[in-house]
Amino acid sequence: MSNKTNRRIYVRVPLQAAAILVSSPAQTIKAKTIDISQGGVAITAFSEKFSGTEYHIEILTEAGQRIEFSAKLVRADDSIAGFQILQIDPEDMEVIKELVFEYQKTIDFIIQIDEFNLLEPVDEEGKEIEITFEKGPNLSD
Repeated sequence: MSNKTNRRIYVRVPLQAAAILVSSPAQTIKAKTIDISQGGVAITAFSEKFSGTEYHIEILTEAGQRIEFSAKLVRADDSIAGFQILQIDPEDMEVIKELVFEYQKTIDFIIQIDEFNLLEPVDEEGKEIEITFEKGPNLSD
């Protein structure tokens, strides 16, 4: 059964890594990542409260991969903050795509597919995409 409130556009990959967030006017925050996707990142254990809405984020994974992008703060409470990626270089996006590819080989990914209805297609805003098929004149019944 579909639960529209739990819809996700992108697969979130659990990722424990160090993160540094820099905003203007020169606020630097140290944090730890919770997960990452092609759309954004969730962090925890941030060293101070957020004073801005846009940040340059640098993540260094345990495997030594560096991911950098600009992002917008979309939600924050006392323990978790979520950021939407605004701009990212193709090389950095490739690192995220590789993390997603590797995660898709795990049982945790299968659980996430079920929990968040990832097989039901949605657009960039999370709205359901209706898919229909038509037979062409050269196709047999």
